[in-house]
Amino acid sequence: MGFNKGEWSELYTFLYLLTNPNIEIVDEHLKLINQDTFYLQEIYVTGKTTYRIANDKNITKIFSDGIEKVYPLKDIISSRDILLEKIQLHKKAKGSFEIQEIEPLINSLLDGKKLKGSSRVKGDLEAKVFDNKQKHEIVLKYNIKSNLGSRPTLLNASSHTNFIYEVTNITDDVMHKNNTILTRTKLIDRCRFLHEEGASIQFIGTQSRTFGDNLKLIDSNLDTILAQMLLLSYEENEKDIKKLLTKVVDNKMFKESELFYQKKIGDFANAVTFGMRASEVWSGENEVNGGIIIVTKKGEVYLLDLVYYKSMVDKYLIDNIKLESPSFSRYKMFEIYKDNGKYYFKLNLQVRFKK
Repeated sequence: MGFNKGEWSELYTFLYLLTNPNIEIVDEHLKLINQDTFYLQEIYVTGKTTYRIANDKNITKIFSDGIEKVYPLKDIISSRDILLEKIQLHKKAKGSFEIQEIEPLINSLLDGKKLKGSSRVKGDLEAKVFDNKQKHEIVLKYNIKSNLGSRPTLLNASSHTNFIYEVTNITDDVMHKNNTILTRTKLIDRCRFLHEEGASIQFIGTQSRTFGDNLKLIDSNLDTILAQMLLLSYEENEKDIKKLLTKVVDNKMFKESELFYQKKIGDFANAVTFGMRASEVWSGENEVNGGIIIVTKKGEVYLLDLVYYKSMVDKYLIDNIKLESPSFSRYKMFEIYKDNGKYYFKLNLQVRFKK
């Protein structure tokens, strides 16, 4: 039963929550707010199996046909602790590996399956919790962001996330010279070369109408704001979202304040984290309504809560995400081409968590 580090991390989170049902809510700085708002009652896996926290001694697994199986809590705690130790000892970020010590319990508890049924599902974990503020039960979906594995991607690179720019005030000679720049820092160097040649660069639109429409659903100018930030990330050699927001305001690309852009980019980060996919028409409704479960390098598990503290979740996202340069050969960024006598190039948007 080989899982990669991210999958083992999700499994660790599952075991941790089964053994620590009082969910600890934190702010954007991961400082504890309280652990009294939500009490975890049940966790659902792939929509078919229920894991009920019946008491402080046992966990009950309930199959779709109603059959129940009881597991001593002490066995789950033991497996949880072994799992954390093995994840921390495994240095490679990629590739599957086995943990034989816990295999019998996990094979029984999860039937040898991954915690998350599909990579196309935004939520990593679904649970029924008791809300002590409202005094009622509620089913919530959560994302898991683990620092035990590799950095999670919020928005994956694809042809849908291409932004198209028109280049004016250049010649074919400039185009050919630009396209032959193949240095180690070729994207930054091509950007610098175009500016040195006096080129003017203007955002035209997203390659994907679906993605463009999804962005406009958040804000009518969001595609332009992201396009400017994306270009600026190469002009300034800066990928940090928060720093780029400051540079956008400093460069006076727009009239609005930094708080305005923080709100827009916060809404964008919230959408790609909890609901929107670049390749699919989005209704504006998010799949994940519970928040982000954070796993620290030490194995502590906290919740950034969307129910009562959405603004803190957005602040955390802005503080902890960055742009990423995807494959140059696949997306041919800053590769100038001609169409009907005009010059264009593309930049690809990919967003990832920072460490």
